[in-house]
Amino acid sequence: MNKVEDQSDLKNFLLMNDGTKIHGGKISMLINTFTGSRIRIDDQKFRFSEVKGYQKDGFYYARRHKRYMKRIVRGSINVYIDDVTWVSHAAGDKNASMSNDTHHFTQKGDDGPMVIMAGRKDIQKAVADCPAALEMASRSYGQIRRELRKNPNYLNNIFDVYNNGCKPMSTKQIVLNQ
Repeated sequence: MNKVEDQSDLKNFLLMNDGTKIHGGKISMLINTFTGSRIRIDDQKFRFSEVKGYQKDGFYYARRHKRYMKRIVRGSINVYIDDVTWVSHAAGDKNASMSNDTHHFTQKGDDGPMVIMAGRKDIQKAVADCPAALEMASRSYGQIRRELRKNPNYLNNIFDVYNNGCKPMSTKQIVLNQ
């Protein structure tokens, strides 16, 4: 179960730009370059530009431009992940190749701009005002790799420390967040 979101409200909903929530059951999307992309909840349709984000099956997704990205850390700094699949097909070639790119973004608060994280320096910049989180992000690449082998959520835990009032997480809190 995803412990990132508020466990008291795991229902599917659309979050409109004005802050209202439209609860429902099934959420689906129609991506169309020519007529405009739409998001649907049950029998209601909305343009992407009208919907700030949505929650589906316990996971929240926020809109950035014309894409929705999954939130993996929630707090005063939110972290989102965007998986992009590229398909390339050369003219006359029957074989297509696919590749995936994963991009991470930080957002201060729920309304701040989304800033791409391209590496350790971007993490350090995001948590610069929290010494405990900054220390975790400032370890050497080798130390971070060792931490990741021990705990695959180590990088998320940096933001969890920041979001915990800049206090180290207890073992119980870390287990609950995974």
